[in-house]
Formats: sequence, structure tokens, C-alpha cells
Amino acid sequence: MKKINKQIMKGLMISIIVSSSAFLQAQTITEVIEAFNAGAELVNGGTFEEAITKFEECIELATQLGTEGDEMKTNAQAQIPALHYRIAMDLYKAKDISGAIVKFEDAVVACDKYGNDDIKSKSEKYIPQLYYVKGNDHLKNEEYEDAIMSFDKAIEGIPNYTRAYYGKGMVYRKTNEDDKMVELFTKTLEIGQSPEDDKYIEAASIYLRNYYRDKAAIAFNAEDYTAVFEMANKSLEYDSEFSDPYYYMARIYNKDLEYDKALENAQKALDFETDEERKPRIWFELGNAYVGNVEYEKACEAFSNCLVEPYENSARYKMENVLNCQ
Repeated sequence: MKKINKQIMKGLMISIIVSSSAFLQAQTITEVIEAFNAGAELVNGGTFEEAITKFEECIELATQLGTEGDEMKTNAQAQIPALHYRIAMDLYKAKDISGAIVKFEDAVVACDKYGNDDIKSKSEKYIPQLYYVKGNDHLKNEEYEDAIMSFDKAIEGIPNYTRAYYGKGMVYRKTNEDDKMVELFTKTLEIGQSPEDDKYIEAASIYLRNYYRDKAAIAFNAEDYTAVFEMANKSLEYDSEFSDPYYYMARIYNKDLEYDKALENAQKALDFETDEERKPRIWFELGNAYVGNVEYEKACEAFSNCLVEPYENSARYKMENVLNCQ
């Protein structure tokens, strides 16, 4: 009798274990469905961060369930990258650039984890553009180290990002780091190809042109005429119709008594000069070159065009006492 009772008890225990397992499995699938539905309701209510948490909970429960939870797991996984992207876009539209960057980066991580090549591609396109915007904000606020970091992140995402290289160049211009400025503006010119790059190419060219023009002026004042020619010609590489380099070279040729070359360069300077107030200085060099070439009538005409300070006294003296201009 005792032996029979033991067998009955053993069978009852097995039955209880099987029933408990079935109950737990049913309970788990219910929890999976409830977690997914709760996530969907949160999406409809616009609380996307909380929805992500619920879908992640759904995924965890479905994973514990095994193959029976695979369908719900797949459905929950599909929601998460899209929600990160949606949050990122909302922050972007609200001009929360830093917040948008974080969420686009979260979207990329979610896409790697759960899959979604389309959202990953879109997010990766936005991230460097937003770092560029952030870099510009730092530049405007004179936060130069932060600006460099943001521009570098932009370039990391888009290696030939013309405007980001230009932005870095502007930082170094502001901080008077000339060598780095030249390097970055030169890079801007090298990689700029699309019509969208044109304004950055033009601006970089102007900065480089003026930078070498200024170097030529410094060299002229230091009477380092070899450097003047070098810097003037570098300036003309970025704008062959820039008046200033020709003017400095005309002055040197007059000093060296090479009047034909002085005339050639002074005439180019005059042709390309658009500022009427800056033309008298060029006329003065033309006058000197014509005097040297014994073309007195032309010299008189040139000097008559520069009767303003600081050239007036010298020009009048030559017109009245050297050339006898009529």
C-alpha cells in the first residue's frame, strides 16, 4: 500500500511541474504582448523615450520565452531604431543640436543592434552636418577649442567636408595661427567640387590672397624685395586680377630702375583696381616709371591724376620743376 502511495505522489508531482511550466509560459507570452501594447500606446501618446523602454522590456521577455516569442521580439526590435530617429528629428527641428546629435548616434547604435540600414544611413548623414552647425556656433561664441572638436567630428563623418575644413580655417584665422589657417584654406580649395562649395572656395581664396598680400607689404616695408616678389606671386595664385601685388612689384621695379617692368605692373594694378581712392598711389608709380623712360607727357598726365595727399606735393614738384608740365 505504501509503495502504491509513493508512485501516486510521484505522478502528482510531475503533473504539478508540467502544469506550472505551462502556466509560466502562458504568463510570459501575456507579459510580452502587454509590454508591446504598452509601448504602442506610449508611441501614440508621443512619449517616445518611455516607448523605447517598454519595447526593450518586451524584447527581454520574448527572449526568455524562446522561439514562441520570436515574432513579438522581431516586431519590438523594429520599433526602436525608428523611435530614436524620430526623437532625433524632433530635437533637430527644435534646434537642440547637441540633443539631436546624441539621438542620431543612438539611432545608429540601435540600427546596428536591431537592424535598419535605411535609418542608419539617414542618421549617419545628419550627424556630421549637425557637428558642423555646432562648430559654427562655437566659432561665433569664440569657443575655439570646442569649435575645432566639432569640425573634426564633422570631417570624421564626411572626410571631404569642404565647409568643415573652411570652418577650421576660420578658427585658426581668429587665433592667429597662420600656418594652420593656410593649410586648412588650401585644403578647402583642393576638395571643393560641388556648386554648394563655391562660396567657401571663394572666401578661402580671398583670405589666402589677402594673407599673402599682407606678407608682401610687410616684406616691402622691411626692404626684403625677394620676399615681396614671392608673396606677391603667391597672392596672385588666388586672384590674378588683384591690384595690390602688381602695385608692390611696380614700386620695386621703379626702385631698381627697371622702368618697363614698373610700367607693366603699374598698368595692371590700375586696370584691376576698383577703389577710386586707392588709384592715386598707382598713378604716382606710373608717373615715376614714365619719368624714368623719358616719356614726360605721359608722366605729366599720370601725376595729374594723383594730386591728393600724400602724393600731391611730390607730384606737383615733379610736374612744375622737373617736367614743366603745361
